[in-house]
Amino acid sequence: MPLVRMLRRISDALTRIERLLLMVLIAGVAIFVLMNVSFRLFNITLAWADELAILSMTLAGFVGASLMLRARTDPAVLILHELAKKPVVRVLRMIISALAACFGFVLLWLCWRWFNLPGLMAAGFDVGEFEMATFNFIYTEMTPVLGLRFVWFFLIMPWFALTLSVHALTNLVEDLGLIEPRPLAQEFTKSEG
Repeated sequence: MPLVRMLRRISDALTRIERLLLMVLIAGVAIFVLMNVSFRLFNITLAWADELAILSMTLAGFVGASLMLRARTDPAVLILHELAKKPVVRVLRMIISALAACFGFVLLWLCWRWFNLPGLMAAGFDVGEFEMATFNFIYTEMTPVLGLRFVWFFLIMPWFALTLSVHALTNLVEDLGLIEPRPLAQEFTKSEG
């Protein structure tokens, strides 16, 4: 099944990107927090470092959640998995993967509505006119300290929706037995140790 194998390759590529992105974001959080703590010793507060640490941690949460879903290390009712028989656990995993994929698709649709690219194009890419017509201020909201447009940080939502959908579909395909499952959780712990 070439389509199934292509889905797994896309999921694997996204996983590699997400792992690297997560490492950068978590390193950024650590650097910004430590920098601010160090400067506070001299009674200097770096508000921008606080803001970047918060934004980096928020982005890392979305990236990490997507990775956890693919690696199947997301929170689960493990007592149910331990008590139930293997066929029941397999069905439960399929249901969870299908629900996660549905959630990802709904989130993609909501992001499409939120960013409203057709409305922006209809306004001739004039953000002011777009805002007057739709009362959607996504493109002009600014961060309080840095003065950056929040839309750049909001892009994590469609990214998360896309990666969540791809990873959930890949998990579902594995659960259905169409391709051999990969124990990604073991890969993640090996690379850390």
